[in-house]
Amino acid sequence: MSTLSLTEAMFQDYVLGGGGRIAAEVAGADDTFRKARLDIYRDAYRLRLVEVLASDYAALKAQCGEAFDAMAEEYLAAHPSVHRNVRWFGAGLADFLRKHPRHASRPLLADLAAFEWALGLAFDAPDEATVTFDDVAAVSPEHWPDLRFDTHASLQVLKLGAGSVAAWNAFHAGESHASVADAGPAVDWAIWRKALSPYFRSLEEDEAWALAAVRQGSGFGELCAGLCDWVAEADAAPRAARMLRGWVEEGWISALRLS
Repeated sequence: MSTLSLTEAMFQDYVLGGGGRIAAEVAGADDTFRKARLDIYRDAYRLRLVEVLASDYAALKAQCGEAFDAMAEEYLAAHPSVHRNVRWFGAGLADFLRKHPRHASRPLLADLAAFEWALGLAFDAPDEATVTFDDVAAVSPEHWPDLRFDTHASLQVLKLGAGSVAAWNAFHAGESHASVADAGPAVDWAIWRKALSPYFRSLEEDEAWALAAVRQGSGFGELCAGLCDWVAEADAAPRAARMLRGWVEEGWISALRLS
């Protein structure tokens, strides 16, 4: 390893974990002075990553209040950044909050983090063409039972406690979070991008099942059969058709396929 590469490696070791070998390479009157110089970079690195989390999780930061920075430091200690692009540094925050002993008792925090991250992913998702209702109507009736659908790259479905979306809405409306409860029934939410903005809406139980089935490759005929668990057999096809029309109008369907 070259002298420069070794120095860089020692400096990185100090910034990330406090390794002391680099101190001997730093100019200064004594160890205290040299450490103070090094800590400027180490602290700046950590503070920058905390700022990244605060930007990606603005509603979560508001919900946590003054405790946010300490939580962010805990996350950084458990999940050192491994990406060249800080956009992906916060990807594991929701899972971290679900599993951490001190935060797991507030599921609202993990759900809110998952929701904010999904909104960001929807915004960043690649552009794809979307199907129009004329495209769907052009399919011959005899092919409908085998008709399958590809969903748009931005579409995600998350099961979240109702309080998480309420907290996000409250934050963006400039309202207090005091009335947002941690507990509440879990609800399926669709999150996607339409034009240049992320959107979301809740899903009824049968629609959540149908959308999951579509994303797993089920055809229209299989949807109709499965929906009989919620509606009468005669109502299954009309219910599936109404769902499909809504999905197409929202831009959730990117392609049609016949198996």
